[in-house]
Amino acid sequence: MSHRRRFPTLLGLALLPLFATSTAHAKEDQWTFELAAGGGVAPRYSGSEEFQAAPTLSFDVTSPGGWFLGTSGAGWGTAIGEHTRVRAYVGGSGSRREKNSILGGSDFLRGMGDIDTRPLVGLAAGYTLGEAVLSGSWQYTLKDDDKGDNGLATQQIHLNLEMPLFDLVGGVVSGSVSTDYGNRGYMQTWYGVSPAQAARTGFAQHKPKAGLVSAGLGMKWSHRAGRNGNWYIAVEGTRLLGDAADSPIVQKANQFGLMTGYTHRF
Repeated sequence: MSHRRRFPTLLGLALLPLFATSTAHAKEDQWTFELAAGGGVAPRYSGSEEFQAAPTLSFDVTSPGGWFLGTSGAGWGTAIGEHTRVRAYVGGSGSRREKNSILGGSDFLRGMGDIDTRPLVGLAAGYTLGEAVLSGSWQYTLKDDDKGDNGLATQQIHLNLEMPLFDLVGGVVSGSVSTDYGNRGYMQTWYGVSPAQAARTGFAQHKPKAGLVSAGLGMKWSHRAGRNGNWYIAVEGTRLLGDAADSPIVQKANQFGLMTGYTHRF
């Protein structure tokens, strides 16, 4: 369904359809502008048993030659042959608050400290296999020395396979499978509990290793509205794995989210 831990915020949930659409269909010989608006319900943070609802708004502008700027970041993309597209970009990482916040966080995390948005660089690629799309991304978030264990340099790899399944009520239902991998810095930032955090919160210390973070299944119904519009409803279920699932801040390893919205290309 960026930084892309599962359901970081509703903003992150909204950016994925926009990014995927822009990557797959943008033409390199003309300007394109895409606007997406909607809303949804998602866990307050990855591992939370609480949910939050919020509206979303995002945009993406692509110039001739493949340069782009949008809510997801800025960078350059191009096609390689008929079936492959690649993108390189810079942007901002996800964030989490130690209190209830639309930015992602919960009062349950009091004493864990905030995880602030930091600069990141990323690479993404998509390959079409008939009607199926295999995509992947790598993201590196820069270290913030002032934040200690909440500001470690992180690396994350996301893989996704999506394909149409059947027509329904004038639209198309597609399904997807995905998985995420994080390095030690990523796992410690989002799922670890340092000695100082343990002393402040009462959580047991947790020092996760690099490994798989999660695996997910998703379904999306999309309906074309005229030549350039698209309505969609998307739902995803994710299972946290390994050291991520074992974290004392994880209330539920099974995570679910729902998103609906409209995208329009000019």
